Amino acid sequence: MPSTSTQLPLDLPANPPDEPDPLPCDRWTATSALQKAIRRGLAGTARRAAMNLLEHDARALWRRLTVIAVEDISIGDMDAVAETVSLAGDAKARARLGGERQAILYVCGRLAKAVKERGTDLLLSVARHAPDLEPMRELAGSVTVAQRIEHAMRPDWTLAQRAVAAWYASGLEIRPERRVGRGDLAGLLDAFATEGVPPALLQTVHAAARPTREPICAMLPLLWLTAGREPVRVETEAFATPELDGVPLCALDGHTRLGRQAIARLSREDTAIADFLVRHVPDFRAQRALQLAVFYADSTRLDRRLDWLGSGELEAEGIAADFIGARVDPGAGRDLVALVGGHIDHLNAIRAEVLSRSPDDKGDAR
Repeated sequence: MPSTSTQLPLDLPANPPDEPDPLPCDRWTATSALQKAIRRGLAGTARRAAMNLLEHDARALWRRLTVIAVEDISIGDMDAVAETVSLAGDAKARARLGGERQAILYVCGRLAKAVKERGTDLLLSVARHAPDLEPMRELAGSVTVAQRIEHAMRPDWTLAQRAVAAWYASGLEIRPERRVGRGDLAGLLDAFATEGVPPALLQTVHAAARPTREPICAMLPLLWLTAGREPVRVETEAFATPELDGVPLCALDGHTRLGRQAIARLSREDTAIADFLVRHVPDFRAQRALQLAVFYADSTRLDRRLDWLGSGELEAEGIAADFIGARVDPGAGRDLVALVGGHIDHLNAIRAEVLSRSPDDKGDAR
């Protein structure tokens, strides 16, 4: 099993940032804003969102930052991921940075500046929903944990097939499902070590999986084995992030109550989107389809991303798998993402109105 000793931060700030005012919104919008700001490289907004969340639950905030690091940074900057996971699990290391608040401010800035790579989330979506992987899911569910680990190491299988095996071998469930049963995460990581995955990465995965129990953690070594051997480049994208009172409007997505309100209004008020949904999506799936389209058209935008040989194909497969999981034709889903991308201004106008009318002390059910 990989060592779980604490890794110290690798790039301590010479001048710690001043503590900003918390974002003026409910905690659920702040949770979404934290992740969107990190994806878009907005360190100041991420820090303000984190200060909002720190008022509610410090442990939950550290878990959230750990998940963001694994889901959105991943192999784009493994040092940033390692620092986040180490600080999340070590109060003494946080104290050396000046305490809880300074450590959180540091991590928010570190993740916002990092190169991003969302392959862990996309790969898990493929493993979970892709129809052609159903035989692989059936196989993984019917063999021993040791055999699952063996299957995850098979070089003659596709990345997606190995992802299914690694997911089931890890024993990490997608809540609230109960699908994979007992696993052996330590044994899986030991097997990855024999394949050449760096010990420091495996240590980070183990330390991230313990508090989060998120199966995306098991995707990280596989992604490294694939992308780590391919030519890579960093793609930079410049785009505006409209906000209201400091709250980025992109935070209002399908994971927040206010976002669902705004998206539902868009489906009624935008003629082009309403017509598309009527023609291509069953009415009882329309809202979920539109929420997914907003997610991929707007919520996953990255300021800098790692581009490797198979990243575009994995992104397309992951998006298609998510729509299949929502029982929406993936071709219709792809076209809906493109359509929503051209109507973000309309959505943002609705978001601003919804946000301006909502008291910031209202809770949200995720």
